[in-house]
Amino acid sequence: MKKIIIIATAALCFAGSSVAVENATGAGAGASTVGAITTPIIVGTAVGLGIAGAVVANGSGTSIVVTCTDGQTLVNGICQDDEVPPEPTCDGSDPLVDGVCTGTTTTVTVTGTGTMTSTITVPVTFTYVPTL
Repeated sequence: MKKIIIIATAALCFAGSSVAVENATGAGAGASTVGAITTPIIVGTAVGLGIAGAVVANGSGTSIVVTCTDGQTLVNGICQDDEVPPEPTCDGSDPLVDGVCTGTTTTVTVTGTGTMTSTITVPVTFTYVPTL
């Protein structure tokens, strides 16, 4: 950007320092001139060349490509480790079924009167939330 400002300032200096040249009037006054090079053409050419030079000078920049490894995600130009959710676990040998732990136990009931007793074994199934 600074280069463009410097070139434009230099072009304006050239445009400001041009002087008027008086030509003789008459039919042959323009016969000795070569083309129609005027101050606006000179200034426009200087500014155009300055801008073209600045574009070429600024076009040689480099870019940095950041590639993250597996298990990382690029966040604001920085590779960060992906968060892995912890595995849910159940107590003992209870199985994990559809995100819920399923446990079983047996209840023994002994009933009786006098000399007669009866033992009943009842399996009980329960569910609970796994620990993370």
